[in-house]
Amino acid sequence: MTSIPSPGRPPRRLASIAGLILALVVPAILSAGGPGELPAATDATLSVIINEVVIWALTLALLGIVVFWERRSLLSIGLGRPSWSAIRAGARMTTALVVLAMAAGAIVQMIGLPIQDESQAALVMGMPIWLQLIVALSAGFTEETLFRGYAIERMTELTRSRWLGAIIPIVVFGAVHAPFWGVGHALVAGMSGLWLTVIYLWRRNLWTNITAHALLDGFVFVVMDIASATGTLDI
Repeated sequence: MTSIPSPGRPPRRLASIAGLILALVVPAILSAGGPGELPAATDATLSVIINEVVIWALTLALLGIVVFWERRSLLSIGLGRPSWSAIRAGARMTTALVVLAMAAGAIVQMIGLPIQDESQAALVMGMPIWLQLIVALSAGFTEETLFRGYAIERMTELTRSRWLGAIIPIVVFGAVHAPFWGVGHALVAGMSGLWLTVIYLWRRNLWTNITAHALLDGFVFVVMDIASATGTLDI
């Protein structure tokens, strides 16, 4: 059994606290001002692009903290060089993630909560295909960096608890989806976050998570596109 790494000297501990604020607290604050909260006159494409710029700025700032303030390698958050073996592992795990997400959605609907409403579907379908692709790839990298790689590793170090290091990011990941997407969607996201956390703790390779997350989001977009085109999704 391996020991939990120490957060190190006080300056590094302070840097990790600042990093956790960027990874968990700031997204929670910004979630209330996501794409659906922008002025009605702002079209869906511009809304999503603004959201993507903000989340990438946050992610790059976090990576800057790792390298220049903590003075650690990106390997310390599972972000080494991408490899085909890690990407293939993520692709293989996507099927299980899709099945588990569908099961979570069914459970949420059984307890009487909607997974999404017409305004949410309209936002997604208002995006051109190229933007849907960018959003899926972007979410894979940014959200896995923030909520899995960094949050799990540093929360574990600071709390000296593997359980807290895993559970707190899962709860926050689900919660940030609630303000716009609703409680039902947040529960599904939280359950998906649980399985992505298991994958990260198992593989300790963020590229596996990034691949699985991006493909899962891409699958959701494809399903919605097909449903809209065939008339089974009414928006």
